Amino acid sequence: MLEYDIVIVGAGPAGSAAALKAASEGKKVLVIERGPEPGSKNVSGAMVRKDYVTSVFGEDMPFERNVETIKLSLYNKDKPVNIDFHPEGLVTTGRLKFDKWMSSVSEKAGAMVIPKTTALKLKWENGVAKSLITDRGEVSAKSFVLAEGVNSLVSMDSGIKGDWTPANSVQSVKMVYSIKKTDLNAMFGLPDDNTGMSWRMVMTDPLVAGFMYTYKDSLAVGIGSPIKELVERKIRPEKLLDDFLEMTGIAEKVNGYSLREYSAKIIPEGGFPDINVAKGNVYLCGDAIGLVDPLSFDGITPAIASGTLAGEAALNNYSSEIYKYNLMKNKEISKIAKERPLETDFMTGNKAGEYINMVSSVLEGWASGDLMGIRNTIVGSYRNIIPDMLSFVMRMR
Repeated sequence: MLEYDIVIVGAGPAGSAAALKAASEGKKVLVIERGPEPGSKNVSGAMVRKDYVTSVFGEDMPFERNVETIKLSLYNKDKPVNIDFHPEGLVTTGRLKFDKWMSSVSEKAGAMVIPKTTALKLKWENGVAKSLITDRGEVSAKSFVLAEGVNSLVSMDSGIKGDWTPANSVQSVKMVYSIKKTDLNAMFGLPDDNTGMSWRMVMTDPLVAGFMYTYKDSLAVGIGSPIKELVERKIRPEKLLDDFLEMTGIAEKVNGYSLREYSAKIIPEGGFPDINVAKGNVYLCGDAIGLVDPLSFDGITPAIASGTLAGEAALNNYSSEIYKYNLMKNKEISKIAKERPLETDFMTGNKAGEYINMVSSVLEGWASGDLMGIRNTIVGSYRNIIPDMLSFVMRMR
């Protein structure tokens, strides 16, 4: 049986960050990836904070375009409220190139990455994991990091966590269209091939969060909607995506261009800090513990942050309490924990519609100079959600 200091399941951002941390300390590290190569099974926009990624993995990060504009659209029925702002340090990147690059950095540090290998289950003795059984054999290690994503079969088999349910999961669907650089630049008024933009949309009835990213020579567009709501309304995700494309006008823009990719993924909307993050010498990170920022849709930054901490925990054989404490202390992860209550409230009943209608009414009143109308909107019709907003602000301090 092959023996290692640390075995990591999953070569995504979390797994590669854990591998880099452990390998950089001179440990014998093995990373198992079930896809044919790192990034091949991932679905993501993806828009990332370049400075944060490079602070962990170093320079030469592959990316498509610098995101100079983010457009936010809040749909009050068919009528959106649009807000444009200009971020700093955000870039779009394709997950295949991005994940392969992170994995290669961990390999250069000394980690061994083996793709096309599926982790099946851990063998336990007296509360300690001794080895991992895969479809290609068995390996032993002193510690294990499970960065296996939402479908955390090994974690669930070991009793560390339960399965995600429709009540705490979102179904996402994404399409990528091949579009020539010149056409893409003209389509969105982009000055050159290095400049990009992002579009975020929120709709109600049913609740839908949409996104659009410009790559070098392609356009990614997709949606996410609570599975519980899709089931209750008997709505198919692909039908919801088609309706979304029509409502936003994206369908007309991509008409005639070839579809390069069509994919789907379940995104956890619950998780840390309300689930187990470790058991004995086994540590979970990334999507396996639901680390997706509910406000920015960012799962890559907290994945890298938690992966680094998981690698540190595996190195030092931390208890689950110490590992969880370190996760809560990390600013990239703690803000997700603080945002969970607002996320839950936002997805309950018609609160999302109430928030969007309030913002829409306030902005329309401001544009028309109707200060009394703004006052009546805030303290009148929507005063039931003001305490929720104030409570959220206090929690974020």
